[in-house]
Amino acid sequence: MQLGYFTDHAYERLLADVEKNSSFYAGDYGWLDDYFAKAGDYYQLSSVTVALLKPYRASSNPLTDDWKTEEDLTNVRIVYNAMKNLTPWQASNKYMWTYLCHANQDCWEYVQHRWLDANRENTIKTRFFATTPGSLLNDNAISRLWWYGYFTYDESLDDPYMMTKILLTNQTVCSDVIDTLNRTSPNRIQGVLLAIEEFKDEMGSTRGLVDYVRECNRYLNRYAAVTVLDYLSKEEIRDIALGFLREARKSK
Repeated sequence: MQLGYFTDHAYERLLADVEKNSSFYAGDYGWLDDYFAKAGDYYQLSSVTVALLKPYRASSNPLTDDWKTEEDLTNVRIVYNAMKNLTPWQASNKYMWTYLCHANQDCWEYVQHRWLDANRENTIKTRFFATTPGSLLNDNAISRLWWYGYFTYDESLDDPYMMTKILLTNQTVCSDVIDTLNRTSPNRIQGVLLAIEEFKDEMGSTRGLVDYVRECNRYLNRYAAVTVLDYLSKEEIRDIALGFLREARKSK
């Protein structure tokens, strides 16, 4: 599959017209050609090819978020395996991810299934588009899955996605780790994930884990002000994070 991307003008027009087009996002796939009929070329094809992409859609359950974790874990594997050849620079292209969510029918239907339970403009802007500041674009429905894979995939492990499972311990822990920690350092994120897994085993449950992880994130951000964490191995970062988590638990 050859990756395409919206032109700058097409992206800005679509984003500006979200309110006017909100019913399209809740409806059937395939309205882009009519919408851009008088605008000329609204997308271009890149030289990058990836495997066919068909995100998995789990059965939703309003009583629990477990289905979201199952769905995310499966889809990180699908998306990252299909698009592993992307570089971080290429994966920072908001026009490409937005085009994928609009022009690939399987991706379109996945975004609808996962998030679009109402015609909310903010949901459309954050999930179909890529409007978050920075390079990760980690609100976009498909981009977020690629970055989860990029930061956690380790082919040296028996299960290369073992750390993805830790990242997706729950939705809040996942967001906090990705949003708070150094976004350019897989070592830093993987080190924290190893600490979380060991700490979780010591606790015997995940109760209160979110608060501990948030405290640890704040501590590491302060620590990074005086030490260059990028020069540390993930094992060294694990030891620092685990030491803090254990001390924080003792002080409760």
